[in-house]
Amino acid sequence: MVATRSLQKGVTLNVALARSAFCGFCEVVFRERHSVVVVTHGALSLFTSQLTLGMTESLRRRLQQALIYAYISAVSVVTLCLLAFREWDIPAPFPSKFWNAIAAFVILGILSESFSFTIPVANVRTSVSFVPFIASVALFQHPWPMLIGGLTAFVADTFVRHKPFIRVWFNTAQFMLASGAGALVYTALGGSVSLERFGFQPLPFACLVIAYFLVNHGSVAVAVALSSGVSIREAWDRIGKDALATDLLSSTLAVLLVFLYVKLQLLGLAILVFPLFLVRQLYQMNFQMQLELEEKLELMVKAMEARDPYTSGHSLRVSEYALAIARELRLSANDVDDIKRAALLHDVGKIYEEFAPLLRKEGKLTPEERMTMRTHVTRSAQLVDTATRLRGSVQAMIRHHHENFDGSGYPDGLAGSDIPIGARIIMIADTIDAMTTDRPYRRAMSLSRALEELEGFAGRQFDPQLVKVVSKSASIRRLVGGDRSVPEPVAETSRVPRPAWAHRIAQ
Repeated sequence: MVATRSLQKGVTLNVALARSAFCGFCEVVFRERHSVVVVTHGALSLFTSQLTLGMTESLRRRLQQALIYAYISAVSVVTLCLLAFREWDIPAPFPSKFWNAIAAFVILGILSESFSFTIPVANVRTSVSFVPFIASVALFQHPWPMLIGGLTAFVADTFVRHKPFIRVWFNTAQFMLASGAGALVYTALGGSVSLERFGFQPLPFACLVIAYFLVNHGSVAVAVALSSGVSIREAWDRIGKDALATDLLSSTLAVLLVFLYVKLQLLGLAILVFPLFLVRQLYQMNFQMQLELEEKLELMVKAMEARDPYTSGHSLRVSEYALAIARELRLSANDVDDIKRAALLHDVGKIYEEFAPLLRKEGKLTPEERMTMRTHVTRSAQLVDTATRLRGSVQAMIRHHHENFDGSGYPDGLAGSDIPIGARIIMIADTIDAMTTDRPYRRAMSLSRALEELEGFAGRQFDPQLVKVVSKSASIRRLVGGDRSVPEPVAETSRVPRPAWAHRIAQ
């Protein structure tokens, strides 16, 4: 899924669109606590997709670019309003204890940002810079927390990462806005602000943390949705939903940072560097485990498909189609990821030797061979059951991806909504790939012909609502590549219509 590059917790959004022609522009844009990116068509992305329907690719990219600039400008205007329409605290002349503290927190923020890392699932960057940013709110009056956040983003992106101007602009404004909004909430609730005295008040601090992450994650989520075509809901989920508990727990380090700085000054900052490094490692290890899981799944599938040149790449294509359909339905990030994994592994049971001669056979299968082939769904489900993270919904999708909508499928004869939504999506994605690629027993169909087949069997084999979604999906057309094959001659129809691809798909 996943297509974007850099956010931060101070999430930094590095919206890099690797899968889109627009990636050169958007890849340079955003930042959030983690730098997160990737999403599906939500209300905002649905609006943009409808707006760009029928446009040329060049015009669509120009419109998308205009929307990105308009959004960044809006964030900047709100930031400037928050910066300008509050009374400024005028510090003592330089040099002084105040300016030493400002310099120390800017340096700590830049160091935290410099050691950010990429989140594999969402292609974004994350760091623990949110800890000094939140702590600065309890130490400095307005506008200094905003300036610390903005200066950190500007220096890190300009001189450390050498990012394009558009990304520097957005990340600077977004960090300033998150820090400013948090400070406004904190002081409104009576939070203590002082470089001389430590005073911890749970409610103002908790609201400060919530406000910071809402603005930080929310601004990046909207940016991701605009630039990558995913929904705000999925972007939000990928940016911080799964790590929310860890984020809130890590935010308590900001309280410790304030205490140590008030009591020990620079020595206090030095003491906290090691715990900050451990938190960063915790985030990185968690996301590295996710990346390793995805790589192992793809390796398993490639090993299975290596025995049959006609199905090489089939599972990867099915996972892409299923991912696109799931995003058209604006499902949550967790549901989208589960569907993608299930689609990738839907035929993994065919790795068993008993299926090898059946996969290579060029003619029709015998009834006995057909019954053997049907067992691949249960063998696949049993195989993924050995992985704890794949049990439950992923396993169920794999087991039931050959259940027909009217109940005539296998292995359990489920019908309608009793079939998991992911299984219904995978059946359609599987069928699209089977029809639009060459097989030993027939030539590939054109996409338009394949869609006609889906519509002809909607309500019997396929979920009719999903067929409507797929028929209108621009994403599916881009992935399949349009009508890339020559149309097939129309076969004679029998009393009971049977699609040309059904001889192998139904297996």
